[in-house]
Amino acid sequence: MNKIKQIYTNTGVRFALHTFFYLAILVTLFLMYGFHTANTGNYIYNDF
Repeated sequence: MNKIKQIYTNTGVRFALHTFFYLAILVTLFLMYGFHTANTGNYIYNDF
């Protein structure tokens, strides 16, 4: 357990882990909600 704590206290390792974590969250959100372009939905002012 102490070895894991020593590795995690390294600034470069911590930065890489946090970057990977937030990138994984971002990719998961993109996969859940899809990649939509601006032309896929109805524009609210087209009917006026």
